[in-house]
Amino acid sequence: MIRPAPDLTWPPVSGEMAVYDARDGRYHVLNGSAAAIWAAIAAETPIEQVAADLANAHGVPIEALQADVDAFVADALRLGLLVDA
Repeated sequence: MIRPAPDLTWPPVSGEMAVYDARDGRYHVLNGSAAAIWAAIAAETPIEQVAADLANAHGVPIEALQADVDAFVADALRLGLLVDA
């Protein structure tokens, strides 16, 4: 299951989402789309379901979102913000 890495927090920030990485003291500010993907993953939504849920919520075809979800997850895994555990 893909989930946020330990040592990360995402405290509420007005109007946006920022993920704080205690390992290096950096904040990663997420845009609206990335924040929605992050929130779904943090809520333990299976990665295979994230794009489908977002597509359904926004009334768009899953194909319109799948590439964005895949790209976000790949980048977050590469940066160590998500782990596959």
